Amino acid sequence: MADKKEFHLFVLSEYEEEEKYLCDMAKKGYLFEKVTLPGIYHFKKSEPENRIYRIDFNPQKKENRESYLQMFKDYGWEYIQDLNEFSYFSKLEDGTEDEIFSDNASRIDMLERIYHRKVMPLLVLFLCCIIPQGMRMTIGGNYADPISIAFYILWIVCIFLYIVLITRCIAGFNRLRKKYDIK
Repeated sequence: MADKKEFHLFVLSEYEEEEKYLCDMAKKGYLFEKVTLPGIYHFKKSEPENRIYRIDFNPQKKENRESYLQMFKDYGWEYIQDLNEFSYFSKLEDGTEDEIFSDNASRIDMLERIYHRKVMPLLVLFLCCIIPQGMRMTIGGNYADPISIAFYILWIVCIFLYIVLITRCIAGFNRLRKKYDIK
């Protein structure tokens, strides 16, 4: 039985899609082992399982980490790994509670943590570093030199990709916020 690696790119707000992807892979007989940057998912071949995967974003201080993991274990969740302050958990579908959040307020709280800890620094970096550098290149660029032209084109592509990823992420957070909004 062969193990498998797949590349998938999920932005910060697509953790539910990532969970579904991992569940679908388990149903096909590939159990999630780990994910490495930049989105390489490692699976172990097994019998197909109805396995649930959940992802939590809860940056913990080392002294609180053990009690955090124990809480999940007490509710039947198996800890898999941490990556970039996201914790991955799984358990066999057994008819008991399959959510790690007790209510929508908890889900919104996690969205707020992700937004403030991950998205806001990306926006600040974009506004304070990437845009000003792009402006400097536009104003002082040597457009006769092929290397300068190639670098300028590469910079435009990077700015475009950055804008697409940030927009996709923010739109996803808005969608999730509406989905879990407490009235």
